[in-house]
Amino acid sequence: MDRLQPGMELDGRIVEVLGNHIYILRIWGNNILTESNHTFNKLDEVVLSVRAVKPKLVFNLRPIATGNSKGSIYA
Repeated sequence: MDRLQPGMELDGRIVEVLGNHIYILRIWGNNILTESNHTFNKLDEVVLSVRAVKPKLVFNLRPIATGNSKGSIYA
């Protein structure tokens, strides 16, 4: 994940729902354990906006426009 820089936007996919708003997100061939206030389903496509890389990875997640979700989601 060294290639991530604040301000970047990239597409990802929810590959597993673990419950209690905890997900496995796949970007660039890497799986990331993440938590979100938003409810996602397995195989949902998302847009990830990188907010910070250090001291920990912080990003916003939002669903790719499906018409049923609005706004930015913090993960």
